[in-house]
Amino acid sequence: MKMRTLKSILVSCSLLLLMIGDSAAAVESRKIEEINNYNWEELMLQLDFCAVLLQNEPAASAYIIVYDGRHSRRGEVQGWMSCIRNYLVNLRGIDAQRVRIVNGGYRGNRTVELWLVTSADSPPKATPTVKPQDVKFRKGSLKKKDWRSLCNI
Repeated sequence: MKMRTLKSILVSCSLLLLMIGDSAAAVESRKIEEINNYNWEELMLQLDFCAVLLQNEPAASAYIIVYDGRHSRRGEVQGWMSCIRNYLVNLRGIDAQRVRIVNGGYRGNRTVELWLVTSADSPPKATPTVKPQDVKFRKGSLKKKDWRSLCNI
């Protein structure tokens, strides 16, 4: 069985359990997922999971930290941030006030952390692992007009 198929099955089972579980339970801030070296398909799967959690927990908000990789193009992290916001707000119908997306700096590989937080909690801190001066940008940059090419929305 392909790894993506297995991941899809596991996420679907998790979603089902969440829908069956008690949605009135107290919400505590927690990291939902950390996705490394992702592609758009994998990221959408986790964003769907995040959207279901937000729908089931009205007191919670999404806090999403996006890290650029050591070998990415200039402007790429902003493109991914735009794709994530567009997907959650415009395609999944999540209120924009409940979604906060921040640039976390640099890590060895591009990474996204998905957090579920309550309004009473302080937001999680970004934890970059690569200093900006150690980043080796690939040739070319990703312009704002090209951001959607990352996620094909």
